[in-house]
Amino acid sequence: MTTIRFENDDQRKNFQMKMALMTLQNEVINTMGIRFYRGSIVNVLRRYFKDLPRTRKGAYKYLKERGHYDN
Repeated sequence: MTTIRFENDDQRKNFQMKMALMTLQNEVINTMGIRFYRGSIVNVLRRYFKDLPRTRKGAYKYLKERGHYDN
């Protein structure tokens, strides 16, 4: 079992944001309709991006246009 250890709150915040971005991408790209997060992943990302659209696809498009995804 792997343990993730953070030295400060900035590392924890960065990890949470990257995981939320990856989860949003997986939910949008997935064609089976599977959700990977029980709550609203958009609400989690709103902590970091205040003007994020309400839908998952809209949020993904918004973040992709601003360079948060490599594609």
